[in-house]
Amino acid sequence: MRPSPLVILALAVLPLVLPACLRETVHMAPPGAVSEAPFVEPAAGGETHRVLFLHGFHGYPLQFYLYWLAAAKQLPPSCELYLVTGVRGSMGAMDDGPDAAVGDLEDFLSEQDIPLENLHIVAHSMGGLVTRRFATLHPEALRQVFLLGTPSGGVRKIHLLNLKGWPTPGGIESFNEAHPPVPGIDWFLVAGDLYRDHTGGAFWEGVPNDGVISVESVLRFAELCGDSVSCEWETFPVGHPTWNWGENLLESPRVIRWVIDRIHADVATP
Repeated sequence: MRPSPLVILALAVLPLVLPACLRETVHMAPPGAVSEAPFVEPAAGGETHRVLFLHGFHGYPLQFYLYWLAAAKQLPPSCELYLVTGVRGSMGAMDDGPDAAVGDLEDFLSEQDIPLENLHIVAHSMGGLVTRRFATLHPEALRQVFLLGTPSGGVRKIHLLNLKGWPTPGGIESFNEAHPPVPGIDWFLVAGDLYRDHTGGAFWEGVPNDGVISVESVLRFAELCGDSVSCEWETFPVGHPTWNWGENLLESPRVIRWVIDRIHADVATP
């Protein structure tokens, strides 16, 4: 069978078009310190703020980071952006606690020469529990913490993998008691309530939920804050685990904007 004229034309044009396409390819810097990447503006004098994005439990960090790179150009000029690498994917969920994962985070900060001051951490899921432990150890380092879908009330799916695990609903209260919200840090919570029945995959969780973590579990942290610790929260019809929400393109930019607006407000405060 002879190829059609359209196929022949396409094959003839391809060698001419492909080089032009390749010239337009933008090669992004690898994860880690990205101060030399084209999408990061240099600090504009004054204090330098450092915004770190931290993935969750085996949370497809590349997809998570690609999503949040959309926020890079929206950060204030005085902010440096870092994509945290090297933190074990289990986040310590199968261990006695998150200390090993916290050590990974501390190693990253040391390797990148990031001082323990003026940090803003945007953490997803179990990464938020690691950040809470980090905040207990280094309360002076943090200005803001954003907990995105973080199970401060425990996560039932991990219960099936590790019946005695500290992140389960049964074990999380001991963690909460040992790591109460640190005063002096502005805490922010984002909960996903895309699913309002049991079809979203979170059939071990109460509803509404984001497919893995219930809204109730996320907002347990707000209860811990009470009236004495700064805590703001919001729910969006979005899902877990990558927070790269193709199922609701209108809500995805709203979440980015919600986080970035609060970073702007803090950086603008003398």
